[in-house]
Amino acid sequence: MQDSRLFWAKLNRDGERHPLIDHCADVAAVCEALLQHTLLRQRLAHLGGLDDLNAVQIARLSVLAALHDAGKFNHGFQNRSRGHQKEILNILKGMPRFHDAIDLAEIASWMPPKALLAMLVATFCHHGKPLERQSTPGHPFWKPENGIDPLQGIADLVRQTRAWFPEAWQSQDTADMLPDGSEFQHAWNGLLTLADWLGSNPAPGFFPFSNSNEDRMPFARQAAKNVVQKLALDASTARHILGKEPFGYERLAQDFVDRFEPRPAQQRILNLPLPSDGSVTVLEAATGAGKTEAAMMHFLRLYQAGLVDGLYFALPTRAAATQIFERVRSVVAHAFPENAPPVVQAVPGYIVVDGIEGVPLPHFEVLWPDQKERMRYRGWAAEHPKRYLAGAIVVGTIDQVLASTLTVSHAQMRATALLRQLLVVDEVHASDTYMTSLLEGVLDQHLQAGGHAFLMSATLGSAARERLLANPGQREQASPPEPENAIQRPYPQLTTRSRHLSSNAPELAVAPIEGEPVNKNVTLEFGHWAGNPRWIAETAYAAVEEGARVLIIRNLVDDCLAVQQELERIVSEKRHPNPLFGLEVDGHHVATPHHSRYARDDRQLLDQAIENLFGKGSRERHPGGVVAVTTQTVEQSLDIDADLLLTDLCPIDVLLQRIGRLHRHTPPRPAGYEKARAIILGPAEPLGSMIRAEKDGKGLGPHGLGPVYEDLRVLELTRRLILKHRETNIPADNRRLVEEGTHPALLEKLVSQLGGPWQQHQGYVHGMTSFRYRHADVCMIQRHKRFDQHPEFPSKDERHITTRLGLDDRLIRFSSPHPQGPFGSIITNVSIPGHWLGDIGDEDNSEVATEPQGESAFVFVFGKRRYRYDRWGLRPLINE
Repeated sequence: MQDSRLFWAKLNRDGERHPLIDHCADVAAVCEALLQHTLLRQRLAHLGGLDDLNAVQIARLSVLAALHDAGKFNHGFQNRSRGHQKEILNILKGMPRFHDAIDLAEIASWMPPKALLAMLVATFCHHGKPLERQSTPGHPFWKPENGIDPLQGIADLVRQTRAWFPEAWQSQDTADMLPDGSEFQHAWNGLLTLADWLGSNPAPGFFPFSNSNEDRMPFARQAAKNVVQKLALDASTARHILGKEPFGYERLAQDFVDRFEPRPAQQRILNLPLPSDGSVTVLEAATGAGKTEAAMMHFLRLYQAGLVDGLYFALPTRAAATQIFERVRSVVAHAFPENAPPVVQAVPGYIVVDGIEGVPLPHFEVLWPDQKERMRYRGWAAEHPKRYLAGAIVVGTIDQVLASTLTVSHAQMRATALLRQLLVVDEVHASDTYMTSLLEGVLDQHLQAGGHAFLMSATLGSAARERLLANPGQREQASPPEPENAIQRPYPQLTTRSRHLSSNAPELAVAPIEGEPVNKNVTLEFGHWAGNPRWIAETAYAAVEEGARVLIIRNLVDDCLAVQQELERIVSEKRHPNPLFGLEVDGHHVATPHHSRYARDDRQLLDQAIENLFGKGSRERHPGGVVAVTTQTVEQSLDIDADLLLTDLCPIDVLLQRIGRLHRHTPPRPAGYEKARAIILGPAEPLGSMIRAEKDGKGLGPHGLGPVYEDLRVLELTRRLILKHRETNIPADNRRLVEEGTHPALLEKLVSQLGGPWQQHQGYVHGMTSFRYRHADVCMIQRHKRFDQHPEFPSKDERHITTRLGLDDRLIRFSSPHPQGPFGSIITNVSIPGHWLGDIGDEDNSEVATEPQGESAFVFVFGKRRYRYDRWGLRPLINE
C-alpha cells in the first residue's frame, strides 16, 4: 500500500514540501469554519432556494473542499511538468477507475443528478475562473508508474474524508441533499476559492507546512476556527461587544453628543425596519445631510442584529474613498471601544488597514511597521486587491464591487465574500449606463442571497431609481412616473425593497423624511467663458483678493492646466503672497492643480492637501483667500467648502454635486460672499453645432461636451434650467431640477422641439445606451448558466474587461532607483491613460527607466512616446 504522504501540494522557496493530504485537510477545515461561523452558510442556502444549510450539507461541502486539489495527484503535477485543474476535468467522464477512486456514485447521491457535474467542475476550478474540459482525456498522467498510483492517492483522500466528515457519507435522508441551481454553484466556487486562499497561507498563525505524520485535521480545524475569528470573518466577537441595547448616534461619534442632534435623514434610519431576508434601501438626501453617518448607523444595526457580517463602503473615486475611509474608521473606533473589526482601505496601490500603511516586499509579502503578529491577521485582506471584499469593514471604490460580477480572475471569490457584507454605494447616480448595468447584476445576486444593500444619492433621477429597485429581469420594462408626478415625489426620501424568500415577491416601502432641511440660496450665472482661461483666472483671483475661497472645476485636464497657468501668471505679475492651492516642499510652496493624472504617491498628498485647505477648520488654519483649479476629482463625497464656484457646464445632477461644495459649512464668509454663487462656464458655440449630423449623430465639442458628457440633450436642458432659474434653493429644488434635466419624457420633448441634427443625436445616444447594456451583459458572469456550461473567462484579453468603459489605462512601474516626484515623494509607478497609448501592444512594462529633469521632474519612454512627470502631472511630449 502506497504512502499517501508521498504526494505534495505546496513547495516553498527552500524546497520544503507540504503533503497534499494535509493541504486538503486545511482547506476543508477552513470551508467548514466559514460555513459554521459566518453568514455565508445562509447566503449560499438562499441562492439554492433553502432557508439554511444543515450539518450534513456543511459536511458534504467540506468533503468537496477536501477534494478540490485531487488533480494534483497526477504524475505531471508531481514532477512539476503539468497543472492540475484541466488534468482532472479531462477525466470526469469516461474513466471508470477515477469514478471508483472518488466514489462518484456515492457523491452523486448527495445532489440532484444535473448538479453533479456542475458542482465537481466548480470544485476543481478554484483558481479564479471556470475552465472547459478537453475532448481527449489526459489518461497517461493517471496510470500507475514506478509503484505510484495517482488514483489510489485520490481513493486514500476520499477514505480520509470519511473519518473527517462521517455524517456526509452516512445520511440517506433526501432532506440532506445539496441544493441545485446555478447561482448556488457559482457562489460555492467563490467560497471554496476563499477557503483555498486562506488554507494555502503558510505564515505562522495560519497553516504552516506539516512536519508530522499525524492526522492533520485536528490541527486544521483549530487553526481554521482561529483564522476565521481573527480575520473578523466570524463577526460574533465584535457583535458581542456591541451588546443588545438599541443604537443611538452617540455611539457613532462624540459630535452627536456635544454638538448637535441627528439630522432628519439620520433619525429616520433609526426607525427603519430591518428585513431579515434581504433588502435594497435607497436614501435620497441632499449633500451635507449626513448620509455617511446614516449608512454607518444602518450597518451597525444590521451587524448587531446578525443580518450582516461586515461592510463594503463603495465610492465613485479614489479621492472620495480616501476621505470616507477616515470617517468610517473614526465611527468604528467609537462604536467598538475594544476589539474593533479591521477597517481596510480598498484602493489598489495602497496597503492600509486601521490607518496603518504596509510596505510591499518581494514574493507578495508585506512589511507592517509594528504589532507584526496582530497585523498578520488585520492586514490580510488589505494586502491584495483580490482579497479586499473578504475584509471585515472595507472602504474603497465601486470598481472592486463591479469586478465581482465581471468575467475576470477571482470574481467569484469577490462576489461570495461580498454576500456577507452590507453593500453601501455612495453617489449611486454617478455611474454611467455600463456601470449601472454591472451594479444591477451585483444587486440581483446580493438580494437573492438575502444580502443587504444601501444606495445613497443627492441627485438620483426617477428613471435610475426605478431600474435600481426593479425586479431582476424586469428592468427593461421599468419606467419612471410622468414628469409631473416624478417632480412631486418627496425629497428627501427613503425607499426600501425587500422580498420574502418563500414567495420571491418584492415589497417596496417608500418613506418621506420629515423635517425641513437647511436650504441655501444659490445664485447661478451662465456665460460663454469656457474657452477663455484668462477670464476664468482673473475672476477667481479677484474673489481671492476679497478673501474668498474659490473652487474651479473643469471637465478636462487640459482646460484645468490652462487656467492654472493663467493664475500663476497673475500671481507672478501681482507679486502677491501665493494664494494658489499647492504643497509645501522643503520649506517652499509648490503650486499645483488637482486632477487625476498624478502618481498614486502624489495623489495621496494632493487629496490630503485639498481637505486641509478647504475642509473643516481650514479658515482657521489658512486665513485669507485661496483658489484651487481641479477636475471631477473633487466633485463627489469630499467634505470641502468654498465661497465661490466656477465650473464647466455639465449635466444637472453633476452640477448639483459640484454646487454641493459651496457653503457646505457655516463659517463666517467674507463680505460679498454671504450668499452661495456658482458661475457656469458655457461654450462659445451652440450645443447643436457639436453634433456630427453628417456622420453618426455623436456629440463632439470642446471642454468635455460630448467626449466626457455624451448626451448633449441633458446638457441643453441643464443650460436652459440655469438661464430659467437664476436663483435656486438647494436642496429644496433638487428633485425638480434633476427631473426637469434628466427625465426621459422631457428629453424626448426637447428633441421633438429642436428637430434636425438633434433627432440623429438622440438616435446615437439610444444606440450607445443599448450597446452598453449589451456589452455589460457580455462581460458579466452568466450566473444563470450551470457552472459546467459557463464558458471560460478570457485570458489574454482580460485586461480589456473593465469596470468602466474606456478604463484601459496602463500601469507603468519604474525600475530602481525610483525617481523623486515634484512633491518630494518617491514615485514607484504611474498610470498612462489608454487613449495616449495608440496601437501599443501588451509588451512588458515592469522595467521602465526614467531620465531625471532636475530635482522635481523626470521623463520616461514607453512604446513610441516620451512622457514627462512634474508638478503639472503626467503628460506626453508630443512635439519634442
